[in-house]
Amino acid sequence: MCGRYVLIDGRVMFAVSAQLQTWRNEGREFDVLPKYDARPTNLMPIVAQRDNKYQVLLMRWGLVPHWSKDGKSEFSTFNAKSETLHASKLYLPYYKNARCLVPADGFFEWKKYTVEKEVNGKPKTVEQKHKMFISMKDHSPFMMAGLFSVWKNGAGEEFPTYTIITTSANQLISGIHERMPVILDQKNFDVWLDRGMNDIEFLNTLLIPYSAEKMTAFPVTNKSEESPEMIEKIEFEIPGAHDLMKVTKPALAKRPKK
Repeated sequence: MCGRYVLIDGRVMFAVSAQLQTWRNEGREFDVLPKYDARPTNLMPIVAQRDNKYQVLLMRWGLVPHWSKDGKSEFSTFNAKSETLHASKLYLPYYKNARCLVPADGFFEWKKYTVEKEVNGKPKTVEQKHKMFISMKDHSPFMMAGLFSVWKNGAGEEFPTYTIITTSANQLISGIHERMPVILDQKNFDVWLDRGMNDIEFLNTLLIPYSAEKMTAFPVTNKSEESPEMIEKIEFEIPGAHDLMKVTKPALAKRPKK
């Protein structure tokens, strides 16, 4: 699963091609950045092939099929499971010829754990969760695999939307969540974006967990706001917690006002 992610700037997009061209909003695709808490329904810059060119497109997160009557989806479509794309009536057409790259600096998952608490004078096991930030060890941005659709209203206006493809978690992330976004190597960017490539068997080989050795994960604040604080590592330990990091969670130090 990938329900929140971070994109600080657009430099990773230009690793795709020096010929990137804008399609919508008169080149304002990067105006939404930095984004420290991207979530479903947000508009985010995405890389896709359109008019035989790689372009940066501002799309809404949560795929709306082109055949939708009202511009809405009947299902949750911010993630698409890689294992079922080939058999999905919703996603298969886009998997064949409408793939995109979703740039990110990292993403969030919530680590579940339990603690023993006294409730009404009786011991009780309580489930809680804490937010973890997952990124590359070298802090480099990366590209997640996605699918996109362009829905048109009655006036012919275009509304592009996208979904992020997920796969089983690698060794690092499996201790936090059972799913993770598909992260593509740069050598596969071209073939992934090529709308003429519809070899499903080959495409399936790209939808694998990314190397855990290249990634890192650490606890961050549970807050959700647009601030660099969202990706700052904190000390987090709960005595007696089961299946989580050892820690005593200190109060976050207040930042001096600038």
